[in-house]
Amino acid sequence: FALSVLFALNSYGQNCIPDGQFTTPGVFPDSVTNLPISYVGSPYNETITAVTPADTCVVIVFPPCVTVPVDSVMVTSVTGLPAGFTIVSMNENTLPFKFLGGTSSCMLITGNPTVGDTGVYPISVSGTSYATVFGLTQTSPFDVDYYFIRIVDTNSTTTGIEDFSKNTFEIKQNFPNPFSSTSTIEYFLPSNATLNISIVNVLGEVLISEDLSGNQGLNTYKLNASKLNSGIYFYQMTYQKEKITKRFIVNK
Repeated sequence: FALSVLFALNSYGQNCIPDGQFTTPGVFPDSVTNLPISYVGSPYNETITAVTPADTCVVIVFPPCVTVPVDSVMVTSVTGLPAGFTIVSMNENTLPFKFLGGTSSCMLITGNPTVGDTGVYPISVSGTSYATVFGLTQTSPFDVDYYFIRIVDTNSTTTGIEDFSKNTFEIKQNFPNPFSSTSTIEYFLPSNATLNISIVNVLGEVLISEDLSGNQGLNTYKLNASKLNSGIYFYQMTYQKEKITKRFIVNK
């Protein structure tokens, strides 16, 4: 009982509560799970859990690296949210958000989407991490750009989900396209299955090949252009004996 009261007192006034199932350093949901769909007419309320590491390994001059404490991580910018959507941290209502090293914290995205908001909204979260190296504060910028919120209208005949057949393997054109860093591919599977995605250049050379574990229904894949130069490419998804190919453009 005493622990319950203490937890309630500590939670009182907080904007969000971190998801306790996540204990390894990182941001959750990850790029595979991503943010849930937002439906027109229904309030949107999604918590992002941030687990900040207590330390990190830094190469000072030559390898091996040296373990140094992480002081904090500061989120200074969140861009791309739909109109009327807001984001707060566990204890802060305005940016920047500060997450101390070795702690679990969270951010909360809320909003009330309308019919005019339907669409896909890529979101970018950026900031700086701080670590102490030999008594001196060192900084390192970061950028999380794989999140997106898809707003759909269930009363519309073109919500995006209904565009997929429930009994066939289908993929949509990646968005955004062209892109410079990351883009999202949505695909639909009639059953849980392993499939393959390959990135091919205009000469037909396979540059990247990856096996994916997909679930029955709507899935997403994050297309990363970090190892690709500007140009025209193709992605091929193979499910059982079916192969679908679509073109995309990298513009850096």
